[in-house]
Amino acid sequence: MFKSFMLKFLTFGIVVGTFLAIAQPASAQRVFIRRPAPVVVVRPYYGWGPGWYGYGYYGPWWGPTYVTPRPNTGEVKLVTRMKDASVYVDGGFAGFAGKLKKFDLTPGNHDIALRDSRGATLFQERVQVIRDRTTEIKVD
Repeated sequence: MFKSFMLKFLTFGIVVGTFLAIAQPASAQRVFIRRPAPVVVVRPYYGWGPGWYGYGYYGPWWGPTYVTPRPNTGEVKLVTRMKDASVYVDGGFAGFAGKLKKFDLTPGNHDIALRDSRGATLFQERVQVIRDRTTEIKVD
């Protein structure tokens, strides 16, 4: 009797502990931008004689060149004295203003809001993010 009770109690504890370790709050949505992987561009080498000698045949300067494509993002810079305010981008939680001073977003229009700890909106603005540009938002 006692062994079966302990086994059920232990199983319940493992299930609840696993759930608490894996589960995240619903408001913990982050905006992640994936950076593109480097692209290898290979240039052919033409030697002193007639013909083609292959890729990177003589020396490292003739070998493959690694080119990182420009990311398809624009930067948003947040200037505020409210360091404990929550930053929401398009309705999803992005982080706190004290830690999230600069962040990348895809080009286009985005709704950016600052909320206090109670959830009251302190600031809300629709900004246009342009590729390879920095959009600065000043909040007093």
